[in-house]
Amino acid sequence: MKMRFVFGLLALTLATLALAQEPDYLRDLAPYRPQEGVSGTIRVWGNPYIPELIKAWQEGFIRHQPGVRFDTKLQGTEAAMAGLYGNVADVVFVGREAYKAETAAFEEQFGYPPTEVRITSGSYATPHKTFALMVYVHKDNPLSALSFKQLDALYSAERRRGAPAPITRWGELGLEGEWADRPVHVYGYNFDTGMARFFRLTVLKDSYRWNPEMKEFDNGRDAKGEVINAGTYVTEAIAKDPDGIGFSNVMFENPSVKTVA
Repeated sequence: MKMRFVFGLLALTLATLALAQEPDYLRDLAPYRPQEGVSGTIRVWGNPYIPELIKAWQEGFIRHQPGVRFDTKLQGTEAAMAGLYGNVADVVFVGREAYKAETAAFEEQFGYPPTEVRITSGSYATPHKTFALMVYVHKDNPLSALSFKQLDALYSAERRRGAPAPITRWGELGLEGEWADRPVHVYGYNFDTGMARFFRLTVLKDSYRWNPEMKEFDNGRDAKGEVINAGTYVTEAIAKDPDGIGFSNVMFENPSVKTVA
């Protein structure tokens, strides 16, 4: 229960720190007012992506609960999750969904699952941060929008969103004329990456049965040893393939691709 209590207090504090133009979901949330004083140290572990935001939240919380101190260690997501189920951290900030092995380790230790509070989306186009995903097609492709059900039918062999059959031709997405009978070539991140994992959870409803025809890409390295994100390879492949579709990020766009709503 300690974990749930601490998470709840920090989540409620968000309302007191919200700006005048806060998202709709915060407008009916009453400002946090302490019902009792708490004291002690809250051990915070996490990835190093948002130290300024964590610091602002901690300072805001201390204004309500001056008896609380924070011990903050930002050594990465994997370390943070290990700290949580190892009972040396109380609150962790991570840049991805928890792996099943991590939640299972927590449940084995405490007898209940960890409490998740989603606080941010992926960044738009910030290098070396956890970024949001977009769906891309070739710039000459007239397709403008897709539903999650259609994406699921393109990328999943199981189709948990209810599509009666896989989508393999552009005509099945509403394109006409010369596009109607052209095949859809599917591209994406390597199945074991965090990007593919997020896509699987969000679009495929956690189905592991990917389209076996999907061309998957993993990170590479340039001549200097710097990482080349797999998203670069995805958009490069689509740029060369007018029948291609893939998921990547705006940082890896090129003039021959466009996003699909």
